[in-house]
Amino acid sequence: MSRIIGIDLGTTNTCTAFVSNKIPRVIPTESGFNTMPSVVTFHPDGTVLVGQAAKEQMLTYPERTLHGIKRLLGRQGSSRTVQELRGYFSYKIVTGEKGLAAVEVGGKIHTCDEIQSHILKQIRRYAEINLGEDIPDVVIAVPAYYSDQQRALVKRAGSLAGWNVKRIVNEPTAAALAYGFNRGFDQKILIYDLGGGTFDVSILEITGNVFQVVASGGDMFLGGSDFDARIQDWILDMLRKQYKVELDDDPAALQRVRSAAERAKIELSLLANTEIRLPALVERRGKSIDVNMVLDRDTLNSLTEDLVGRTISVIDRLLEDCHIGKHEIEEVIPVGGQTRMPLVVDAITSHFNRSPRKGIHPDECVALGAALLGDSLAKIDAVTLLDTLSVPLGVSDRNGKLKVLIDRNVRLPHKASMDIATQTDNQTVLELDVYQGESEIPVQSAEYLGTLIYADIPPAPATTVKVNIEMLLDAEGMLSITASNNQSGAPKKITLTTVERPTNDDSLEERRGPGVVPPEPSSGLKGLVRSLWSKK
Repeated sequence: MSRIIGIDLGTTNTCTAFVSNKIPRVIPTESGFNTMPSVVTFHPDGTVLVGQAAKEQMLTYPERTLHGIKRLLGRQGSSRTVQELRGYFSYKIVTGEKGLAAVEVGGKIHTCDEIQSHILKQIRRYAEINLGEDIPDVVIAVPAYYSDQQRALVKRAGSLAGWNVKRIVNEPTAAALAYGFNRGFDQKILIYDLGGGTFDVSILEITGNVFQVVASGGDMFLGGSDFDARIQDWILDMLRKQYKVELDDDPAALQRVRSAAERAKIELSLLANTEIRLPALVERRGKSIDVNMVLDRDTLNSLTEDLVGRTISVIDRLLEDCHIGKHEIEEVIPVGGQTRMPLVVDAITSHFNRSPRKGIHPDECVALGAALLGDSLAKIDAVTLLDTLSVPLGVSDRNGKLKVLIDRNVRLPHKASMDIATQTDNQTVLELDVYQGESEIPVQSAEYLGTLIYADIPPAPATTVKVNIEMLLDAEGMLSITASNNQSGAPKKITLTTVERPTNDDSLEERRGPGVVPPEPSSGLKGLVRSLWSKK
């Protein structure tokens, strides 16, 4: 069989690995680095630059250089997260097809999965050059908190890059594989994954080569980029106070500040203080202003201690939910570049009375684990992976609250169903909005996956017909839906129709997407049919 490689498609950097003689190894870029910046530049001459070459264009073409796309992938353009990110990135974020966030460069709209595919194409080129063979298959790791829609878009990005995505695996689970595969462990571990865009935490029980996820949690709005943003805001505040300078309308200067913030954060993981130098940052009254300021580690800690505190709160909630004491965790595995921050290390050490495990490369372990999983797919009983659902899945009721159908931390694969009785005479259409998230008010913060439309209900008096909705989550956390009724017809597979999500949190009405035909008044509105259902 052909080789299956593993990829950690990161917010900041992307890493890929393969297995040779049972040992996972990172595939370097053409420049010899083990990771590649997750950056794409659409150059004015039509060239698409990827990786380090693109990152070098961030100051020259800040509005054409796209980074942090992983945070936008699969999110509604009108969502709170996307609205906040519009003020952080220099490039233009717009609402594209099906209401999803996209970017506009030079008057052309690019979808987020298209941009991710450019990164994956470049990775494939590196892999095939290094290994000297065609690589058709891949395992891609994603945040545990990724929704069904986001996972589907990652698969689509892989397909656009010419790959057959054999498996989607959660990043913490992949990291656990890198730590414990073929090492004969029998222990309970916690994966602390603080990446560039998300925070994931998973508790796993390892018995030989059986990796059982006990529970997963996290914060999809917390990552290394948020630490960068705190430093960026500090620099901008100092500019206002010391130099009376505002950079709101200067994308190139803002990008220089962002880059300086990231550098300062990295340097302060090793040094007690660092100097931030921005020569000729802006002009004021015809004179260039050279900016010099010092940021020390104590100040950085005070700027970001609440972010680190949020990660500890997530861990405590997860431990409480699965009734596990801190003393039962035998190892804490740090994943993601942000875990190098001394404040993070100190917080983990203080909380668990033990230092996080050393010897596991935080930037490479996810790709190494994905490669191990890919290699095991071609073998019998090489590894048994028992994963869970990280985020509840349900539908919204007529009051706009989330009705959970599949709760978090259920073992995958998992099947659940519900019955819904018709609410009006001669009702022929049923519509339900499907969400994934913790919030009880889905239009505010849960992820909208799409609208389920079932139009095969035979005309009958109200409450006569019952529609059975069955939802199946496979081992990858991918969702499939079938619907049937008790009067006629076999089960029918339902494809969710994505419509633009409302920007007003108080509104429960969506603007319908193209190709969706509104039901006739006699068929009943979706708000009327959501009120009666029961879980089987």
